[in-house]
Amino acid sequence: MKIIQMHQTITTHDAIGNDIAAINAILQEHGECFAYAENRLDPALRYIGDSELADFLSDPDNLLIYHHSGFWRLGELALQEAAAHIVVRYHNVTPSAFFEPGSFQERQCRLGREQTLRLAALPNACWLSASAYNCLDIPAVPRARRAVCAPFNKLESWAAGMPDEAVLQKLLFSRAVDLLFVGRVAPNKGHLLLLDVLKTYCQSYDKDIHLWVIGKFDDDQSAYAARVRERIAAYGLADNVHFIGEINDATMSAYYLGCDFYLSASEHEGFGVPLVEAQYFGLPVLARASSAVPETLGPNQMILGEDPRMYAAAIRQLYHDRAALRWLREKGRQNYQDRFTYAKLRQCFLAAMRQWGFL
Repeated sequence: MKIIQMHQTITTHDAIGNDIAAINAILQEHGECFAYAENRLDPALRYIGDSELADFLSDPDNLLIYHHSGFWRLGELALQEAAAHIVVRYHNVTPSAFFEPGSFQERQCRLGREQTLRLAALPNACWLSASAYNCLDIPAVPRARRAVCAPFNKLESWAAGMPDEAVLQKLLFSRAVDLLFVGRVAPNKGHLLLLDVLKTYCQSYDKDIHLWVIGKFDDDQSAYAARVRERIAAYGLADNVHFIGEINDATMSAYYLGCDFYLSASEHEGFGVPLVEAQYFGLPVLARASSAVPETLGPNQMILGEDPRMYAAAIRQLYHDRAALRWLREKGRQNYQDRFTYAKLRQCFLAAMRQWGFL
């Protein structure tokens, strides 16, 4: 049996790229493994060309793992033509309503969600979703052909490196409350609520608080970026909000280790890898109750609603309650250990493959 993974773009240091790399390493024990992508940015994989792809798809003994996270016309054509076994690895597609009408992201997400419905009608395709929440998008797929396995992460190898000492020391010796959010500046990520929380905290308690946002601005969503910047100015938070952009692993781990809270107001996540990263590093999480976020965080975590006063009050109370903070950290770390270690995810992935008779 030959195995191929497909995604429009395969890169390193993103959630889907990490998932593809881990699955590739596992399945090399069971057959020859290849990858197909239009944008090939992970040089460690063995890629095949168009003619080889056609030969692969025509062989019913082969296994195709298709990573679905957005509209990809070529990928759908390959699935329709495939005689090979098919597993759709569903990472979710953000609802298009979050994005500016007529923008590239709005179009891609609208077409991607329409494509999800067509792919769900493929006969005999099995679906391996990143969360149970994602399964809500595919009710037409029979239960016997559905399974859930969280995406693989690289936390255990990543954490073996040294954090950026300068950044870590700056945060550890800071007298301010330091909040962290990781994610691109896009409408579904909830930055406006984050700013409401910050304003409420400053007005109710103390102005000595900072929000560190790691992630690039989405060039396709300029109107949203303008709203974020306008709200920062209107609230007088220019000295409290810091956009860091994209950074390396050493700097990222320093922020996870040095900040006081991970604050998530995201309105849509198909899983939410940074939530798990925060738990791994022992960073207490306060998160909006939306989409797959509560499922990812697991039990005994701080899940909140829409009122910024609740977030501000929780930050204030927890910051001065070391015992409660320690308990929250321990429960978060336990969630990682119970569900998201490499060994746990490998076991889950292989169980699904065996359940469907592919291994």
